[in-house]
Amino acid sequence: MKTVKTNYPIKCWYVAATCDEIAESPLGRRLLGKDIVLWRGAGGGVTAFENRCAHRAFPLSHSTVDGDRLVCGYHGCTYDATGKCVHIPSQPQVPTGMRVRVFPILEQPPFIWIWLGQPTAAAGSQPPHVPWINDPAWTTFASAWQVNANYMMVHEHYLDFSYAPILHRHDVPAEIVSMPAFNDVEVTETTVSYTRLLPDGHLTDWHADATGLDRAPMYKHREGGTFASPAVHYQYWAIETADGDVYTTTRVHGITPETENSSHVFMQSSRNYRHDNDAVTQRLRSFLDDVAQRDTSILEMASNHSGYDGWRGGVEFQADAAALRARRIVGVMLAKEAGRSAIRPGLAPNTRGNLLSPLQSVTARD
Repeated sequence: MKTVKTNYPIKCWYVAATCDEIAESPLGRRLLGKDIVLWRGAGGGVTAFENRCAHRAFPLSHSTVDGDRLVCGYHGCTYDATGKCVHIPSQPQVPTGMRVRVFPILEQPPFIWIWLGQPTAAAGSQPPHVPWINDPAWTTFASAWQVNANYMMVHEHYLDFSYAPILHRHDVPAEIVSMPAFNDVEVTETTVSYTRLLPDGHLTDWHADATGLDRAPMYKHREGGTFASPAVHYQYWAIETADGDVYTTTRVHGITPETENSSHVFMQSSRNYRHDNDAVTQRLRSFLDDVAQRDTSILEMASNHSGYDGWRGGVEFQADAAALRARRIVGVMLAKEAGRSAIRPGLAPNTRGNLLSPLQSVTARD
């Protein structure tokens, strides 16, 4: 059988689902080319199995949960949370060694993280810190979608953003006809962050509707993003008033390869203004859904036409600096997993000790 070449590291925590997706019924999902079933036992814990019964490879996503056990919907083979088959209705004894593969799971609301590499390699490792989402000073809502494109195309698309005045023309102030160069790019061995200060400009419709600010004045704008790992990207847009108040809208993207040519995106958007205002949440949800549809359409068009090999084979711009650093980090990870001598990124570490320093002074607004 032909081996499919992949470009995603397996020694990495990826988002498998959101916590609220795993309820009474098992959830089947393809992650990094593997079919996985996730289920929550009576004790509240989430377990991830390979999605195939050890008897006839029937998909265990078509099973039922019985206490802290999973019962296959075909022959009733019953598995405990360790993956061991403990009961078969048609015979008194279970065949020796009958079990299914179990994958390490971490439940850190709102995400359920999965490790699809060797389980022992997960010991002592943690997913990237996810800012804003569980901070009471921020209001958050979630969304999710799929992109029929390689996961690195999704990362590199978000790390570019020079396309915004073209692809998202009406969502960017009219005064910003092109994106200026990065103000800084901070790189560690595993992360890349950039910030960009933008020309002063008036508010667009979504800015004004969400923040409630007066449309007449000009405001300072800035945006930035972070490649936190092959699984996570952060992005923010900040508006600063003449009084120094900062209104910030953020997105955390859990980006998980489904296959070599398709990706899951789990998004959490947070804001530090107009808390507990459902109308603002709905306005931002509608706006960001529309943005995601446009982004997805562009990525799928490029993927269908050229694939990731064609995408990365093009001439690079200055605006690609952050994306190229992220691409190199992934290359190092893949080389290490393959046992090759990795070419290190060769860049100075981030001495500031943080990923998103522009947001440290963000002021929460009611």
